[in-house]
Amino acid sequence: MAIQKTEALLLRKKNLRETSLILSFFTRDFGKIHGVLKGVRGSRARGNANPLYFSLDEIVFYEKKNSDLFIVSHCEAQEIFLNILKDWDRASVAYYILELVDVFTEPGGKVEGVFDALLNSFRALDSKKEPAATARLFEVRFLMTLGLWPGSSAFKLTKGAASTLACFEQNNWQVSSKVKLTRAVGDEIKKITGKIITDNLERPLKTAKLFPLSDNLDTHDLSNKKQRIL
Repeated sequence: MAIQKTEALLLRKKNLRETSLILSFFTRDFGKIHGVLKGVRGSRARGNANPLYFSLDEIVFYEKKNSDLFIVSHCEAQEIFLNILKDWDRASVAYYILELVDVFTEPGGKVEGVFDALLNSFRALDSKKEPAATARLFEVRFLMTLGLWPGSSAFKLTKGAASTLACFEQNNWQVSSKVKLTRAVGDEIKKITGKIITDNLERPLKTAKLFPLSDNLDTHDLSNKKQRIL
């Protein structure tokens, strides 16, 4: 593969030896990729190359011979969503969304619409849209993109839930993200999306267990759980 440049959102990272990182990104042009970024840890680390969660990055990568890991030679933040980083309620939803994308996608398969849905969800959270509503909107759009959403007509719904899901299904992200959910409607939609997600997973999501994401989740509970996911 030739050297490639694309926009990317970090899904996951872990340390490799003393100076490097193994990274999983979801990219605009190539879907999910795994890569190694060298020289970003330790006393001689490149200070501007360590990717952050909740930022839109520009990365440059190329194929590593005899390996399924790419070499990431450049990673530079283009847009950092500081309001997510500052607010654990928003960060908990963002971590949940990242895990959803990570477990439902495979490297080498570009899924149209996933990158934009992921980026739009971060921008919504950063602009202080309601976190639980953003999670529900992302779930519906993501399931639609994967072909796992049967349509709101498949469910027996209250009027509020039916109109909300119709908006999520039919309107663009900018319109849909303005919808405000009552606690009852949010919980009703979460039961539906949660069951579809659970039915299509081999194991429970770590973030769903730590952060149930219902509208009545206690903020104090979230702060107690913060260190368990980082």
